[in-house]
Amino acid sequence: MNILESVEAGFRDMASHKGRAVITVIGIVLGVASVVAVLALMRGGEEQSLAFWEELGGLRELRITNTHLDRLMMTAAEKASERLTYRDAIAIGEECPSVSYVDPEITRWLTVTYGDLTYQMKVLGTTGHYPYADEMPLAEGRFLCDKDAETYANVVAMGPTYKEDLFGDEEAIGSTIILDGVPFTVIGVMEKKEFYFQGEGGRSDRNVLEWFNRSHYIPITTMIKRFTIDDRLGGLEVAARSVELVPTLTEEVRTVLTRRHGVEDFNIDAKTERIQQQAEQMVFFNIIFWSIAFVSLFVGGVVIANIMLASITERVREIGVRKAIGAGDRDMFVQFLVEAVAVTAAGGIVGLFAGLGMVAVVEGILGMPTAVTPAILLIAFLCSVSIGLVFGIFPALRAARLSPIEALRYE
Repeated sequence: MNILESVEAGFRDMASHKGRAVITVIGIVLGVASVVAVLALMRGGEEQSLAFWEELGGLRELRITNTHLDRLMMTAAEKASERLTYRDAIAIGEECPSVSYVDPEITRWLTVTYGDLTYQMKVLGTTGHYPYADEMPLAEGRFLCDKDAETYANVVAMGPTYKEDLFGDEEAIGSTIILDGVPFTVIGVMEKKEFYFQGEGGRSDRNVLEWFNRSHYIPITTMIKRFTIDDRLGGLEVAARSVELVPTLTEEVRTVLTRRHGVEDFNIDAKTERIQQQAEQMVFFNIIFWSIAFVSLFVGGVVIANIMLASITERVREIGVRKAIGAGDRDMFVQFLVEAVAVTAAGGIVGLFAGLGMVAVVEGILGMPTAVTPAILLIAFLCSVSIGLVFGIFPALRAARLSPIEALRYE
């Protein structure tokens, strides 16, 4: 008997014992469906996290902020340090070989006037690298450039929400707004930036990146000259030339700033580390999910082993006849092992469709982010086949070891 005939024999046996066949595969179906759902949830969460960080400039970026210091416990070096400054940003750009660009930021809340409208609005002093640092393209006009910084130009690019607040449907480009009594010419309007987390209960109605849309952007040199008394920064972002250079850039930045400040009074936050931390936090939940899937598959495997043993008992005389006409122990072992794999493969295929249904329910009703890939389906199917191989070995060995004489005498 060849492998194809063994498969046909397995399916004939399933067809003649439909109830037993259903019981046999149901555990595999549930196990495979659980594997698909678990992997889809894990993949969906990873993709949502990566998409969020990509909206904030990608994985090449480092965020540098001032460390909070207890004023009563400060050392002499900490008191002497100016903290992060625009001069630090220039030094990083000049002295760090791994850096791609530097984006320093100074934020102030200023009185903004246009016509009869007056608001307190956020104004960000920055450079022309800001749209690249935070993945925020223009909707119209232009953004700040190096010449604007060199000439301390009174120009402003607007977030789309602030543009609507001040201008509504009117054209903003070329208009003049007043920032704390100083006239600024509007040169650009940014595209609306949006990101909504999916979670329990569906997609959140809150745009977690709305704060990008609620900002005015002016040259950092103009901010320093017009609205501050020094060049101290609220923070800055630097990007490595590649993701692989992020650790190198981290050490370069730390060296430059520590030398300039005389003390490490700053934090360097790499987005790659954030993602790694999130992955570590999810380990516990992933273990629970995998345990559920494993238990379902294990139970299905035990059921298969028991039912295969029962099938062998029913087919003892058949095994004896086959051995009597020339089938060897190896032939019987292969036949019953292939039957077990065929059963689990059939259950695996059904389980894939059940898993896709579970994923649709999880995403549609609970609103959890999911992502199904060919690799996930392949892994789940291979799990089902592996269960057939593992739990089919013992029944197959028992069938192979039956004595043909005793089998023929079996009543």
